[in-house]
Amino acid sequence: MRPSGGKRFSFQPFEYKPKVNFKRSHYVGSSDAALNQELETLRDLWLRVQSSRDRDAIYEYLTAAYELVLCWKIEDQQVQRAKRALKINGLAPPVNDPEPFAAVIAASVSPEKLDRRQVSKYSRVLRFAARLNCHPRDFKRLVKYRCGGLNACAARFKCCLKRQ
Repeated sequence: MRPSGGKRFSFQPFEYKPKVNFKRSHYVGSSDAALNQELETLRDLWLRVQSSRDRDAIYEYLTAAYELVLCWKIEDQQVQRAKRALKINGLAPPVNDPEPFAAVIAASVSPEKLDRRQVSKYSRVLRFAARLNCHPRDFKRLVKYRCGGLNACAARFKCCLKRQ
């Protein structure tokens, strides 16, 4: 069932512009305390998702993680902040540059609750949405209705990687 009453909808490319002008206020979110606060917000959201019985609750967490990395991308700090997020939470960053979406997920969820395959799957879904320039408010519609769910979206991204 499509949310738009049976009509097809298309996603238009966009340039994400958050409510805060990060170019003028480059100090926003640059300290370890601010970064930890952003991750704490994601942790609280993850706990709410896990306690919910709604099967669509995961989209709320993934949308928030997606939006956080988009804000880092605007500041051109996504790799540096991903490394710091892992370091702050006691996780060893990889030797080469970490993938920002996977780093945010790993840093905001306890390792006992999420294995590396789930981190990889969620990361592929977020990277697929970023590749399509999906706006955060359209994230759930893209993944659930256009791609067919998390697993189908992750599989599509995996196929895109193989073609390159």
